[in-house]
Amino acid sequence: MSFGGGRSGRRTLSDINVTPLVDVMLVLLIIFMITAPALLQQVEVNLPKSTMGQAEGKEGLTITVKGADDILIDKEKVNIKDFDAKFAAARVRLGDRGVVFLQGDEQVPYGRVMEVMDRIKGAGVDQLGLVVQGVPEKSKGR
Repeated sequence: MSFGGGRSGRRTLSDINVTPLVDVMLVLLIIFMITAPALLQQVEVNLPKSTMGQAEGKEGLTITVKGADDILIDKEKVNIKDFDAKFAAARVRLGDRGVVFLQGDEQVPYGRVMEVMDRIKGAGVDQLGLVVQGVPEKSKGR
């Protein structure tokens, strides 16, 4: 004799099982924690310090002058002789609306940075930004 109301004693389970959802979310969290530092990897440069305000972050192409012969276009090392061709190819990928950022190490001679800037301007770039390291308000000499 069963008291289940005429059925064979089976009841449907109407609760949501959240364990698989939690497992998937934890796996995704671990994947993002591992890959995020690799995406944020940047070129090490000792930038000159400036007391000017911070520029607003925009998408763009970054040119780095690390030494007399070390020039990078978005982390890709380029020889000064091949700079014009590689820069033109990178600029095509960026499009016309992109800003070009130039950053130079403190120890790089001023003439080398100006040579790279001259080549960038010669390629028809209208928006060129110079990257410096900001100085906090407390250490400004006022």
